[in-house]
Amino acid sequence: MPLHGQIAANRVETTARMLTSSLRVSEFKLERGGAHLVLLSAGEAEIVQGEWTLVITAPGLAWLPAAGPVGRLRLNAGSRGSLLKTTEIGLAHAMPTGTSAMTVRSTLQRALTQTLTEKDRQELAGYLDTIADENFRSTTGSDTIIASLLSVTLIRICQHAMADVAGAASTAGSLTERFVLLVSQHKRDQWGVEDYAGQLGVNRERLGFAVRKATGLSPQAYIHRELLSEARDLLLNSSLQVAEIAFRLGFQDPGYFNRFFTRNEGTSPGRFRRMGMRMQTIPPPSYAAWP
Repeated sequence: MPLHGQIAANRVETTARMLTSSLRVSEFKLERGGAHLVLLSAGEAEIVQGEWTLVITAPGLAWLPAAGPVGRLRLNAGSRGSLLKTTEIGLAHAMPTGTSAMTVRSTLQRALTQTLTEKDRQELAGYLDTIADENFRSTTGSDTIIASLLSVTLIRICQHAMADVAGAASTAGSLTERFVLLVSQHKRDQWGVEDYAGQLGVNRERLGFAVRKATGLSPQAYIHRELLSEARDLLLNSSLQVAEIAFRLGFQDPGYFNRFFTRNEGTSPGRFRRMGMRMQTIPPPSYAAWP
């Protein structure tokens, strides 16, 4: 795969590279500890994180925040695009100031998929191309240029996300909104996708299409994401034992909960809690440090 320069990872906080796939599927590892932006200019790609799968169709993008399990990017044959990676320090340097900072920060704390117009895709591709060139040059002022372009890119992603939310909200009582509400009410009941589809009066395929279009996730992946979010919150902010958390979330077997959490987070519930306690004692640079 062509790469703009050989980059010293310990010196550069934000890097970009061009992605091309030949006549077969190409796979890239998305490393832990960094946020990723995948911008697709042609073809289709998938991002797999545990049991979650995000599908990107050109022209489109996917944003993955720094927090989350290690993932893989699968680029279908003939597909092209760009991959940007930035550390939390890189994000902090690029974060806009003023009233927009809080909105951008909160938006970028979750995974996003967006369908773009060709004009919007070309604009973002230009920013990533320039970042890749500056990675290669690494001359005086390169860090400032990269931070500035990353800042504009983050704002654009946030603007597109807000437009998508506004569009979805304009359809009152949409299928996805009703699904999201049901998940919030019944995720601890361990309902399956068929249960939700039946309650909503649609078939599984119709529900899957609507939820994937609105969230970028399959219904099952969305349910799992909500369960994991609550599990992380209980592990970090309650004194409940791991088995008690498992039962509270509707898992009849604590061992299955342990495997479910480990498969998706890359670490066991107990280890996740211990790591969180250490981070609270000595907080590293994080989103909380953004202006």
